[in-house]
Amino acid sequence: MCQTPSPVPAVLSLRRALRHLALLGGVGLLAPAAWAVPAAAAPAVVASTVPPAKQALIDRLLTLWHPEQVAMLMVQRPAADAVQHSRIALQGRVSAEKLESTMKGIAGDAKAYLDVATPIAQAAGQAAARSTAVPLLAEQFSEDELRALIAILEAPVRQKFEKLAPNIEGAVGAEVARQAGPAIQPPLDKMKQEVAGKLRAAAMTR
Repeated sequence: MCQTPSPVPAVLSLRRALRHLALLGGVGLLAPAAWAVPAAAAPAVVASTVPPAKQALIDRLLTLWHPEQVAMLMVQRPAADAVQHSRIALQGRVSAEKLESTMKGIAGDAKAYLDVATPIAQAAGQAAARSTAVPLLAEQFSEDELRALIAILEAPVRQKFEKLAPNIEGAVGAEVARQAGPAIQPPLDKMKQEVAGKLRAAAMTR
């Protein structure tokens, strides 16, 4: 639904849009909790010598499991949130043309952040997997248990299921949208309008 753009700021940068969200107790995109320095560090994992045969099994397990990918999710989440919530912050306050041009710039900001943060997170994730996952796996699992885990991860039926799972999830999502969309869309639109109104009010009272 098109709304008359508010005259309050004509141009909203990413930083200002996110500041408006912060005024409303938003999601803290500029300093996501996942990257905040913890008040107290988690107990260090005590590394010990792992027998070569067991180390080889753990290495094989890690190549199938990829626990270091959590680092990528930590990097990508704030970028996705920045784009999503900036669009909400702008919607209804500027023209459709200005919205899209500004969002293009914001997407560029997000990409620039990802270009810098991704290799850092990849290296840190790989190092963390070696320093934390390896000793924990070595301590908690026997060689037979590690072999069993590897067999599960390498099982053809598992690989077949994982390939099909996105199609199943997509079909479920499409059916949910078909059945529940007409009932969910009105309150969703109302929420967006109320958020936009609060953002306008916050900007005007600064």
